[in-house]
Amino acid sequence: MGRLRRASDHVRQIARQLGRVPSLLVVVAALSTAVMYCSNSNEDAHPDAARGDGVYRPVMARGDGHMHFLITRSIVFDHDFNFDNDLARFGDPWAQPRTVTGRKNVMQQIGPSLVWAPVLALAHGAALVANAFGAHIPTHGYTMFHQRILYASSVLFAWLAIGLGILVAIRLVGGSWGPALAGVASLLGTSLLYYSTYMPSYAHAMDAAASAAFLAYWALTLDDLRWRRALILGVLLGIAAMVRVQDVAFGVVVALELGVLAVRALRQPLDPGAPAPVRSAPAAAAAVLARGAVVLGVALALHLPQLYVWKQMYGSWLTTPQGPGQMRYGHALVLELLFSSRNGWLSTTPIAYLGVVGLLVGAVAGTRLGRAVRFVCFAMLLAVATQVYTNAITYEWWSGASFGQRRLCSVTIAVVVGLAVLLRAAHVWLTPRVPAVVQRAIAIFALGYLVAWNVAWTSKLRHGLAAGRDNRATCCADAPRYLAWLAKPVYAAIGNPFELPASALFAARHGTDLRRWDVAVGSYALVPGVLGYIDGTYRAVRSTWGVAAAGGAPYVLDGFGAPQSSAAGGTAHAWRWTTAASATTLLPLLMPEPHRVTVPIAANVPPGVTMPVVVRCNGREVLRTVVGADWTTIAFLTDGLVGDNVLVFEGVPLPYFAKATESAPAAPVARVPVALAVGNFGISLP
Repeated sequence: MGRLRRASDHVRQIARQLGRVPSLLVVVAALSTAVMYCSNSNEDAHPDAARGDGVYRPVMARGDGHMHFLITRSIVFDHDFNFDNDLARFGDPWAQPRTVTGRKNVMQQIGPSLVWAPVLALAHGAALVANAFGAHIPTHGYTMFHQRILYASSVLFAWLAIGLGILVAIRLVGGSWGPALAGVASLLGTSLLYYSTYMPSYAHAMDAAASAAFLAYWALTLDDLRWRRALILGVLLGIAAMVRVQDVAFGVVVALELGVLAVRALRQPLDPGAPAPVRSAPAAAAAVLARGAVVLGVALALHLPQLYVWKQMYGSWLTTPQGPGQMRYGHALVLELLFSSRNGWLSTTPIAYLGVVGLLVGAVAGTRLGRAVRFVCFAMLLAVATQVYTNAITYEWWSGASFGQRRLCSVTIAVVVGLAVLLRAAHVWLTPRVPAVVQRAIAIFALGYLVAWNVAWTSKLRHGLAAGRDNRATCCADAPRYLAWLAKPVYAAIGNPFELPASALFAARHGTDLRRWDVAVGSYALVPGVLGYIDGTYRAVRSTWGVAAAGGAPYVLDGFGAPQSSAAGGTAHAWRWTTAASATTLLPLLMPEPHRVTVPIAANVPPGVTMPVVVRCNGREVLRTVVGADWTTIAFLTDGLVGDNVLVFEGVPLPYFAKATESAPAAPVARVPVALAVGNFGISLP
């Protein structure tokens, strides 16, 4: 009761600091997420069918959430970490392969289920009580009753993440409207909204809360070297890492802080009154760094349950459940993860873009806001960078059927703080030029516009519908008319402004307009299945890259004409004629190894005449051959570059010689124009 009373006192204190209207705004935003969650219901093809007959019939837990629920159910009902029976009873939608230990491969971490297990136990207890009064709730646990209670926690986790962000913003930069608007915008204007309301079975709201708890406690106790603080930081970091192992990288903020304090200790003069073990500067610095060792040690100790499960399932204490090709440490697709129209974090979540800008402003020009603001902003930028990198080296960096960049819900608190800093910096710069009420109106309109876009997009995914955006223009299919009217002229002029500077770099490199990045980046010619790296079956994947189809237009740079097709002689062909001596197209590849490319090709030469053809990949000649009027297939290997490979097809014009006879030698009679018919590519691994 004492802790609840203290928590209540903190909430009331925050409300007093925010003021009545900003506090009301935060409360309304929070309650709206609760309403959205309560409106989420099952739209399965057979909603009334009994669960537990081996068929995958999701209720609220879908996709990865289904797996998380089976892990939680196994802990609560079976008291083990063997999920084979759960998959057999409630559905194995992806036909999980067996691991070296003979168990079904369930890749999701167990940390979220350890947090959810007590809630599910309480929900089951409530079901048993209800059954005593005739409710007839199935006791296997896979019911709407159990899941509705369990996943209400995702709404609470989202509130916690945003509340901690507002608290840090208040303590760091002060003010009332800035922190409140930053919190509301981050709650309603980012991926957190979807994963706390319409897809709450995914653990991203929990991830946001766990990471926020660690970063908030760190920021609010900055420069505190007590051992108690190090222990608490270790516990909080360990909990975050149990939810998502990548969150251990948030420890970089502690490393930065202790590194600065250690350097400061080395530069301080000797203190004769200090205890003997720390009387020298090196000893004082070592004592500071020892706090970091405690944080890391405690965090790793809390990760032991996950290591145990990996050992039982994969026969190894440390592993990558998705297979050895899941993480490509030297091939981080950072620009794609941040700015692609395919779930790019900043391009599809402009609120996050503004939050990052705010962190940059605070780190670079935050002197007027205070030293602590500058240090915290820099440290949070570093924390965000670690998460961007760890997600950008994942081969499926777009996070599958994701609502935006869902894995970066972990940096929600950094977005809140950055946005509050940006609003505070704008206020300092505009005052007294612009009245405060005008500043507030501008902020509400700008943030409200972006929030409305996100809410409109989210509202289309009610009842647990899967998200995910393939490569299509970000403007303006997802927006209602009252939002699109403003976005369309901006998009027509410069493309999606939240894709800058990546779109500008792409345009400068390939000689295109700013909008080309929006539709050309994020799709790949060959993508292995999620489980393909486990058993090596990814090498058997084959695909066709439709550069000769209408959909290939975003990848054609220059020297190619319009798509053509025919089915003469019973054989279908699609192609583009080259219109210059050199024709260039892009071939986006995902895996960091050479790919075998086969291309059907023909030349506009008379029968019996051939034209020399050169193919270059990323500036290097990969094939030199001759091509005649009949279709032939050429093949070459790429150089292993990840991302946009530039392919150039060069036809070499030659004189056309008349056929020699007994009375007259061959003589040039015409010049063969350069024109090649280039068909769709076949892509495979050699």
